[in-house]
Amino acid sequence: MNDYRFLLSGKWLGFFLLACAAAVVSVHLGGWQMDRNDHLEGENAKITRNYRAEPLTGARAAEQFAAHDESLTWHPVQLSGRYLPEDQVLVRNRPQDGRVGYEVLVPFRTQGGDVVVLDRGWIPTGEAANGMPDEVPAPPAGEVTVTARLLPGEPDVSRGAPEGQIATIDLEELRERWDRPIGTAAYGEVFAEDPAPAAAPAPASEPETGSGPHLSYSFQWYAFAALFFVAYGYAARQQARNDVWDRQFAEEMERRLGRFYDEDGNYVGEGDEELVVRQLEMADDMPAHLRSLMRPKPQRRRSRPTWEDEEDALLDALERQGR
Repeated sequence: MNDYRFLLSGKWLGFFLLACAAAVVSVHLGGWQMDRNDHLEGENAKITRNYRAEPLTGARAAEQFAAHDESLTWHPVQLSGRYLPEDQVLVRNRPQDGRVGYEVLVPFRTQGGDVVVLDRGWIPTGEAANGMPDEVPAPPAGEVTVTARLLPGEPDVSRGAPEGQIATIDLEELRERWDRPIGTAAYGEVFAEDPAPAAAPAPASEPETGSGPHLSYSFQWYAFAALFFVAYGYAARQQARNDVWDRQFAEEMERRLGRFYDEDGNYVGEGDEELVVRQLEMADDMPAHLRSLMRPKPQRRRSRPTWEDEEDALLDALERQGR
């Protein structure tokens, strides 16, 4: 263990604390990715369970817009009432099928008097250079029965939009814009209207239920946490080996000096002393990977005697017999 006493130095204690800090960060990031994976699995479970379920109807359907149960996200609801097209608004920058367009939001007054927000679907950006849609299909007039899927509102993005448009489905912003009481806990993504209009926005695509890369990313971060300590241990082992080699080199240099100088420091070697000193200085200044060439090489243990050993043993035996 004496070879590893350097681990108690300030430098190596700092390296150890740095490895600990990096491992803590990696474990935190691994846990964060694991939480994201758990959240994604929960959302996928909601889609699988609710997307094609039988619609909620009546008061139970309407109350979800004012007090949404998150376990019912993507669950269909069926509402009867009238659209309020005068307050129609477009949500800008909405991609679908590789194109950018708008989602059409229209308030809907149910037969019970509640006003809810319905997303009638997607329309593409028009051909004009101003980026506006060519045409926005009007909602059915009069009494209509709509079937929609429940979705929570979106957060505020603090970004402006042209007149008649919004940047995100922020239900609180819509309540202030329309200046009327509406359900702000959820909105409905329409996929059926009865009677059906002659033209309607394109319905939203079915959400994907892929697992994503979060689980593999989590395992990678946990592996990184362990690798920091592996790297620390490897570096410590290399440092210990280098220290041993340096001691061996110092001993070798001392042995070489003994060939040229006596105990009093007088030069007793053959040849020019200046040349000897220069050679020794050159060896001492060598980089580590070249200095190892001058270190004494350990003797390899022979697993079996050589022919010379056997011959010497035979001669020794004959000599003893001759005595």
